[in-house]
Amino acid sequence: MDNGACVQEVTSANIALEEIGRQLHELCQPLTTLQCRLELSTFVGTIESYREAVAAGLEQCSRLVERVESMREILHAVHEAEARTATIEALPGPWGAGYRDGL
Repeated sequence: MDNGACVQEVTSANIALEEIGRQLHELCQPLTTLQCRLELSTFVGTIESYREAVAAGLEQCSRLVERVESMREILHAVHEAEARTATIEALPGPWGAGYRDGL
């Protein structure tokens, strides 16, 4: 693998890690909201407070699923980019590593 491809892979991986870090940070808000709503419903103890807590909890769970799906998409994109790079590197001739290594 040439230096340009290595730099590109490292840069892509760093960008993906930064985005996943941001997504993980954004997971904290709905998790905290979910936890607080459920805890508050136990203090009030009415059927209505439980219903509100369940409704809010379901809403926060939807947000959590969106964040997790976003992270999965990022990881899938990184995996696809790595697979493309590996395929190009394996090509013979001027497109692959074999040609560059002989230069």
